[in-house]
Amino acid sequence: MLIIQNGYECPYEMRLFAGIFFGEEDDAEIFSDFKYADKKINVYTQINRNGSVYFYDHWFEFDSENSSERMRKKIFTASCTRSLYHAAEQSVDISLPWGVMCGIRPAKNAREMMENGCSEDETRRIFREVYEVSSEKTELALTVAKNEELLLKKIAPDSVSIYIGIPFCPTRCVYCSFVSTDIRTSGKYMPEFVDKLLLEIDKTAEIINKIGAYADNIYIGGGTPTTLSAENITRICDRLHKHFDFSKIKEFTLEAGRPDTITEEKLAAAKNGGVDRISINPQSMNERTLKRVGRTHSPQMIRDCFETARRVGIKNINMDLIAGLPGEDFEMFKYSLDEVIKLDPEDITVHSLCVKRAADFRHSENKRLTEAEQMNKMLAYTQKRMKETRREPYYMYRQKNSSGNLENVGYAKPGYMSTYNINIMEEKQTIIALGGGGSTKLVMGDRIERIFNFKDPLEYIRRFDEILEKKDQIAEILRK
Repeated sequence: MLIIQNGYECPYEMRLFAGIFFGEEDDAEIFSDFKYADKKINVYTQINRNGSVYFYDHWFEFDSENSSERMRKKIFTASCTRSLYHAAEQSVDISLPWGVMCGIRPAKNAREMMENGCSEDETRRIFREVYEVSSEKTELALTVAKNEELLLKKIAPDSVSIYIGIPFCPTRCVYCSFVSTDIRTSGKYMPEFVDKLLLEIDKTAEIINKIGAYADNIYIGGGTPTTLSAENITRICDRLHKHFDFSKIKEFTLEAGRPDTITEEKLAAAKNGGVDRISINPQSMNERTLKRVGRTHSPQMIRDCFETARRVGIKNINMDLIAGLPGEDFEMFKYSLDEVIKLDPEDITVHSLCVKRAADFRHSENKRLTEAEQMNKMLAYTQKRMKETRREPYYMYRQKNSSGNLENVGYAKPGYMSTYNINIMEEKQTIIALGGGGSTKLVMGDRIERIFNFKDPLEYIRRFDEILEKKDQIAEILRK
């Protein structure tokens, strides 16, 4: 695939949208010519593909002199991608509900527009006329933006969140891109990893005190944290209690994730350690699908784990599903969602499978496009059922290679929206990461700096002195 732009260049966005229609190995040649004069944008796009020519001539009125540089770039970029979109759709029949809106946080776009003085109606108009976002997705973005705002207002300026990465999984799912290693090969490092993690908790507490802050969220993710033993879960929780004032902790989440790693003993250890929110992630309630993607648990195990969590007293449970898993059609996804709703978790998150990952299943182009249409239907059904069950969408993000450029959304009952999920999406609070693969985000107004922990458990152990040095960098950066 070849892309050439004249007059104005936005190569990342052009390749992103071209990739939705055409694969990297496609013979498509894309030529874009951008002109701006007399407050009018004109973008002519021509696509040469398989011996045919497709083109679109896009016009848009815009006063760049009375707009910020940020808005100018957004409008110019949207004009280029709109012209590309309408030329490409003549060759490949696919609908994009999010139009030409780029970025992983569409709700953040809506919130920023309203923060800058746009009314809801004006924001709707910009979504429709500039980005060609569908009415359904526009309303989703506005609802998420308003729910985010409610929780963002509660973030204290001297508070931080803590993320603890446990980079172990029982097996690796075929669609996974998260940081984890298979415990069949890396499990032998688990005891020493936890020993080092406890020391990192000590150091982190020291740094948080040094910068005059306090922790109000703790999130233990992975990987699959429940690959740890009940004893090690207790050790981690005890060390956290030693250093942090839990009367200030709004939310303490443990990703239980894989049902094949969950036991009553582990859940009880978490509950006794202060965990008040867990995730049990079925991804699908269809047994054939679970086997196909490398999961060793059954749908019944999911139900049993959920009941066990309730029995030990956990009152806030999130469950994840993935739309577009290989071999699943709308009816199969509908069954999974309806089965999860029967369990009545407080929070349900629905993810869109990424095309990039789905490509590992060797789907043909036509099959992938069929999945995009099916996924539109799946996500529309999700919105309908969540509304019927009084769950509100409160956080949302998109991954650049998802089929149809679709979204991942968390829906929660009133009073159960995860503050950590909103913090990680909106980047309004510093998040200090510990453990394997953690990414610290230091938020300083509009500036964000990142510090990364080592991903591999053995590297984390062998280079632990560098991990402690990275923690010292936090105080140095925040003092600037």
